[in-house]
Amino acid sequence: MSDRIIPFDADRRCEATPAADTPAPRRRPSVPRVPDFAHADATWLQARDIAFLLEVEGHAPDDNGLITAGISPALETLLEREGVYARVAGETGGWLNISPQLYFHVMLRRLLPAPQSYLQRRVLRYLANLLSLFVRTDRLYRIQPGEDESFEYLVDLLAEVAESEHERQFLVHAHLGNYALYLAGLGRRWVEYRLKYGRSALGVDYYQAMGRRAYRQAADHRLARELELQPVFAYLSQRFDHYADALLRLGMARASADG
Repeated sequence: MSDRIIPFDADRRCEATPAADTPAPRRRPSVPRVPDFAHADATWLQARDIAFLLEVEGHAPDDNGLITAGISPALETLLEREGVYARVAGETGGWLNISPQLYFHVMLRRLLPAPQSYLQRRVLRYLANLLSLFVRTDRLYRIQPGEDESFEYLVDLLAEVAESEHERQFLVHAHLGNYALYLAGLGRRWVEYRLKYGRSALGVDYYQAMGRRAYRQAADHRLARELELQPVFAYLSQRFDHYADALLRLGMARASADG
């Protein structure tokens, strides 16, 4: 993961007249009705996750008081229990049959203050879902899953915005914000190492500025309103550094658990 120094101007456009032999514009995939990063408000706990939570807290696996349509508030409170955290964080050892979504939900709830509003809970769900997608390295570098082209540099994502149709611009802005948040959080030690030893002139502030602006632009897009993500992106833009710091602590916690 790396980047180049560029003038920070996401709205720039190339005004040069293309040469006669310029190849035809690259065809880009269509925009899905609901992108994978927008599934944060779906039923995000799998059956194995629910069974795990109930088992850790001593409930019967068929407890009708906890298993309801969607995720009941009673079940969601189990995510913050000390015993659940100890198991998920690996403090008690053993192999866990849980989804990445559950892992990140539990860890983020430990590293962030308890959500005080519905919006804060939605942001937390968004981030847990996002991190579960980014577990796959190929997804980290792609605007959509399954695309042929990958993007390692933020500057190339800015160029992709300029070359994309209006709806795809939403996907690119969202991915740029997501990727920048990942680098400013889980990837911060790598960013700081490269800056310290002269391998890059880009510090964390670069990724923070890029991420804040990308989320703000995603929030302003029509698709953000249709997908009900406008308040999530606006909040992430305003609180980018706060959540990047939480992801930094998550990376440190994972490193500590691994060894």
